[in-house]
Amino acid sequence: VNLIGPAMLTFALLPLMTKAAIDGKITTTPTVINVGSSAHLRATESFTLGESGNGDDDESWINTVPDTADDDLSVYAQSKLALMQFSTLLRHYLPESGDDYPPVRIFDAHPGLVWTPLLRNHIGDAAVGTLTKTGLANLIYKSSTEGAQALVAALDSPSSAVKTEEQVYFVNGRSGGYAASESVSIDASLRLWKYVIAPEVVGVVELPQGWGLDGKGRT
Repeated sequence: VNLIGPAMLTFALLPLMTKAAIDGKITTTPTVINVGSSAHLRATESFTLGESGNGDDDESWINTVPDTADDDLSVYAQSKLALMQFSTLLRHYLPESGDDYPPVRIFDAHPGLVWTPLLRNHIGDAAVGTLTKTGLANLIYKSSTEGAQALVAALDSPSSAVKTEEQVYFVNGRSGGYAASESVSIDASLRLWKYVIAPEVVGVVELPQGWGLDGKGRT
């Protein structure tokens, strides 16, 4: 849900977004904003290394996700790092902009601490009750509406005016947030494509015309 879903949706919408820009139906630069989380800072690689050492038996992290509850949110953290690496792939391997393909901006944005069901389930009923009764929940956490506003703010930021291959990471509506080095690693992002994303999306959703990668993470 946190990775393959956004990847498929992005690939499905990109042709519509770029055509609308070419036809003059939208006046702003087409923009993809992937919703991040500070949890990505404690994540690990999105695949497991096989015993051969040559990559042939490496396995997608999706295939190793346990059936038990994600009590420590480690799987959640991995999915958020992987989503940022997907952003890196988009920035580097979407077609070069020109007459037939408009520039597309790719951003990562962490809305801050939001009072979501995921968070409440994680901290437990006792903590939720205490935070709610004392009013601390409203002081510490954002509402869903406030979280959404922090993401939309990325669209209007002067720092986001042009397409770039450099990572633009918004935190609480401001660019320049601290991100893990793995989130911009081309090598790690290519492995993510080969072992995790490509097996799920290639042949299922149409890749952008001129997409610079095949199903094995090769240019």
